[in-house]
This record gives sequence, C-alpha cells and structure tokens, in this order.
Amino acid sequence: MWGTFRCPSLYRDKHSLLRLLEWLKAAKGISILAKIHPEPMPLDNENYKFRRPIQARGQEKFDRILDAADEIVAVNGADDLSLYDIAEKAGVAVGSVYHFFPSTHAVLVALVERYDSRFQQLVQTAPHGTMNSWQDVIWFQTEQSRNYINSTPGAIIMILGSGQTWATRLADEKGDQRIAEDMAKAIERFFVLPTNPPAEDLLFNSIRMLEALWATSYIRHGEVTGGYAKETHKAIVAYLSQYWPPFLEPTRQPATE
Repeated sequence: MWGTFRCPSLYRDKHSLLRLLEWLKAAKGISILAKIHPEPMPLDNENYKFRRPIQARGQEKFDRILDAADEIVAVNGADDLSLYDIAEKAGVAVGSVYHFFPSTHAVLVALVERYDSRFQQLVQTAPHGTMNSWQDVIWFQTEQSRNYINSTPGAIIMILGSGQTWATRLADEKGDQRIAEDMAKAIERFFVLPTNPPAEDLLFNSIRMLEALWATSYIRHGEVTGGYAKETHKAIVAYLSQYWPPFLEPTRQPATE
C-alpha cells in the first residue's frame, strides 16, 4: 500500500502543506484536514454532549465537577482547561469526570447551560411593588441579570468574554431562547403582550443585542457598568417599541377574597 503513494516534498507554503495533509489522509485514511480547517459542528456533536446524572449521588458528583470547572475558569480562563485539572480541583477520579464529560468542550457547554438556567430563574423573579410599564419590567429583569453576571466571574468569561467557543455559543443561543420565553411570561403577569410577532422572538433578539453591548462593556471596563446597562436598556426599548406601543393594557388580576 505504502508503495503506491509518493510523499510530496516539504515546502513552507500553504499549498505544499495541504498536499502533505492530503497525502496523509489518503495513505492512512485519517481526515486531519478538518482539524486545520474545522467546519462548524452542531451542538449534538458527540464531542459537545455530556451525560446528565439520573441519581442523587451522580448529581452531587456532577455538581462538584462543574463547581470545580467554574472556579478554574474564574481564575485562569477557559483556554487551558483540562479534565485532569478539573478532577484534581473537584477531588474526584479522572474517570468520574470522563463518565459525564468526553471533553472540555462538553464541560464548558454544561457550564453555560448552568449559567443560563440561573438567568432564567432571575427573569422569572417577581418584582416588588407595581410595575408601571413593560419597560420597567425589562429594566428589572436585566438589572437582576447584570448583578449576577458581574458577581460570577466564570459566567462573565463564558458568556461575554474569552471563554466563548463555537459549542458554547450554540448552547448560549438555546439558553437565550428559554430565557426569552420566561421573560415574556413574567411580563405577561403585568401586561397583555401583542402576539404578532411572538414576544419571545422579539425578546430573544433583545437578549442578543444585550450580550453584544455588555460584552463591549466587559472588554472596556472588566464588568457591565451602570452606564452600559442604561445604554443597553435604551437600545432594547427602541427595538421593542417598533412592535409594542409605549403603554400596554394591564393584565387583569383575579379577584382575591
């Protein structure tokens, strides 16, 4: 077999490198071109998927592993994260980490899902007192989220900063869809939302705008500042005002005895 292939000469130019890679691919049946020019992969790729625990004992270990990963990312970032470091930090065997996570990509995806779940909880939190407008509800929701992300270094790195990868962006997009749905439900506790376009679609776009502006604040200031929070709120309100009137009909609350 080897006699049928002639290895190309090595030169320091791109075409010769690609010829060499093609030769290796043909000779050994291994596609390494994909490693040089990776194509975007879906979130259900085996390298991104993680095993969810089904028992309490497994959940406890799973959480310890994610807690350890979160602490490492918060201090060192995500670039050099390894499953061995995570295992050592969590105080578990490396095999336990591999049981749930086939790669660091899968760990980071799970972390982003955890952060987004917390955002979901925050936007569902009922504001204290009366909300005079839908704008007030959104301000409350985004301020809750801003306080959380500023106080959680791992989240700000993974959602806004250098920890982002193709896999985590896909995971965050799915998380943002769920957050948008919960934002809409929370607003509907106070106001009747227009149904066309669907409120969750508009709020999803609003979240994506928010993340872009908050990322700029993080790059410039190391946090999401109050000033950027106000500018982001203006942008979201301006966008939603293309579809929603300034004042929405209040939701009729059921009579209480």
